[in-house]
Amino acid sequence: MIVLSNSVAQTLAPGQSATFDTIVSHTGNAECFRPTSGAVRLRCRNAIYNVHCGANIGATAAGAAQIAVSFDGSPLLETTMISQTAAAGDLNSVNRETSVNTCCCNGGAITVVNTGTTEITLGANPLLYIRRVA
Repeated sequence: MIVLSNSVAQTLAPGQSATFDTIVSHTGNAECFRPTSGAVRLRCRNAIYNVHCGANIGATAAGAAQIAVSFDGSPLLETTMISQTAAAGDLNSVNRETSVNTCCCNGGAITVVNTGTTEITLGANPLLYIRRVA
């Protein structure tokens, strides 16, 4: 199990991944992470992981902000989180949870990506929680 956060707000361009600089908790060896990166490598083949992401997001101008959890570079559509902001600087809380199945050839990597078409603000202290369950 690994729980990650980031101590400062980030501005993410479309397609850009969030980075994490704080390991809140890490037990076992089912996940691998390099601090200040944006990717968590799932180390177990043929495994099931629960993935939870929670954050405060907003558009850098009035409009929609959108992020999603991505697995091996492909956004998991069921994790898409959208926040409509009235003005630049407005942040709204979003969160999603899903399960990820790894395949027999490799474990894969989890990232949190701006999947929208505009630049967004990811507030300080987002949460990425990943736990192997089977």
